[in-house]
Amino acid sequence: MTAEPAALPTIVLVHGAWHGSWSWDHVVPLLTERGFPVRTVDLPSTGPDVDALGDLADDSAAVRAVLDDVAGPTVLVGHSYGGLPITEASAGRDDVVRLVYVCAFLLDVGVSLLDAAGGEPPAFWQVSEDGRWMTPAQPEQVFYADCPPDVTAAAVARLTPQSLSSCTTPLRAAGWSTLPTTYVVADGDVGLPAAVQELMAAGKAEDVRHIDSAHSPFFARPRELADILIEASSGSR
Repeated sequence: MTAEPAALPTIVLVHGAWHGSWSWDHVVPLLTERGFPVRTVDLPSTGPDVDALGDLADDSAAVRAVLDDVAGPTVLVGHSYGGLPITEASAGRDDVVRLVYVCAFLLDVGVSLLDAAGGEPPAFWQVSEDGRWMTPAQPEQVFYADCPPDVTAAAVARLTPQSLSSCTTPLRAAGWSTLPTTYVVADGDVGLPAAVQELMAAGKAEDVRHIDSAHSPFFARPRELADILIEASSGSR
């Protein structure tokens, strides 16, 4: 008898700071049309209600909840800040078969995003007077420098505050230490320069890809990004 082909893994997409699952809207159909099941995660650390914002632990728990709800193997994808919760949530799991960091923070245990940024909030973080949350200044340039104007305008309109605690909490565990890991370097990124991305990937990601994009390849180069995710996921069955 001919063995049936292994089922495709579910691709779980995790957005970055200030964003939501909507940031993957251009990529999801490109994955599903190739037969991949897809799930997205909305992180509690970002949202319109600043009094309800969660921290990194809440974000990691949200990712784990989606993983727990998926039957079979998963490929966990994180963009930008989303690299932290996928790093923490994937630790110790045997259902995650690959991690994919899309111009994302790939950090060591005990390190926070703020630590990785040099210990001081970057200039484009607009921190609230009470120090609990922040919004991004000039997102058009920082996030969407190469995106179509209509896409940029629609995205900027949907950005919401991000808790500062999500970026000051150190990682407690790191799935990348035991899991196959792909890093997608955005070569034109001005918010997180490609050289910094390559430095983070060195020694942690055995598979490093490049995409000709600024910080939001899911808007600027959705098909190219989808192709990379499909290739990485296809080799993880």
